[in-house]
Amino acid sequence: PRKYLELEITETAYATDSEMIFSVVEKLRQGGFRILMDDFGSGYSSLNMLKEFDFDVIKLDQAFFKGRNGFDDKAKTIVASIINLCHELGKQVVAEGVEDISQAEFLKKNNCDAIQGFYYSKPEPFTEYKYNLDKNNK
Repeated sequence: PRKYLELEITETAYATDSEMIFSVVEKLRQGGFRILMDDFGSGYSSLNMLKEFDFDVIKLDQAFFKGRNGFDDKAKTIVASIINLCHELGKQVVAEGVEDISQAEFLKKNNCDAIQGFYYSKPEPFTEYKYNLDKNNK
């Protein structure tokens, strides 16, 4: 069923042809697909995008957790504010690129909906993932 398929569109795609992307996103949402904005905060972010486009999920780019100054107080303030803003707008938030327990604990404390990154697991080939999935479902 379509409700189980999530489509990620990178933030940079919106910068190239926002009207075309808007039209496609609306048609996909009307068709029952969930739409995720990937890499939010990676360079072309605009808070106006959160207002104009109807995403279901915002995926925070890993740059918030790395960058020149690391995950410092300024980054924490920005991330906490984005999570709160997205929740106020009825959107879920996924943090990408989380690599240590302090980042994961901060995100949990600030009600981030999901966390991805090496802290939990490195990427696995599909065959290995499928094997583990099959093994765990028996």
